[in-house]
Amino acid sequence: MKEDYIKEIGVHALAARFKRISDQMIHSCRALYKEIGLDIEPNWYLVFKLLEENQSLTTVEIAERLGFSHPTVVNMIQKMSERDYVVRGVSESDTRKKPLHLTPKAKKQLPYFKEVWQAGEAGISELLPPQSRMLEELAHMEACLKEQDFRQRTLANLKT
Repeated sequence: MKEDYIKEIGVHALAARFKRISDQMIHSCRALYKEIGLDIEPNWYLVFKLLEENQSLTTVEIAERLGFSHPTVVNMIQKMSERDYVVRGVSESDTRKKPLHLTPKAKKQLPYFKEVWQAGEAGISELLPPQSRMLEELAHMEACLKEQDFRQRTLANLKT
């Protein structure tokens, strides 16, 4: 059996390990969506959910809520718009703001999307052992990195 170098070197490859897991899940999800005839992308789930819960949000608000870069969200929104899942409106109070809304097509398909996403969540839950604290540990890591990012931590360790 081939050795798993990323796993072998442990904490030194933590970011690569997260990326590998993310890539595997996204690739598998794309294959699933194609197999069942959905013309959506895996990362759109978050935007659908936010817009359903909030009726409308701007690109900036979505980026802030997700903690994603503005260009990443702009790219997602552009693709969703091209497939007629979101539409830009005009704010009555500030014409510079362009709130996003789900289209009738998105609202019509949302119940099926939710069914698929719930099945996916159940599948992910099967990957975690009972009583897993993984999500709490990830939240802790995110909070720590927000307080002092990787660059700052590395520079501090170089000085000691």
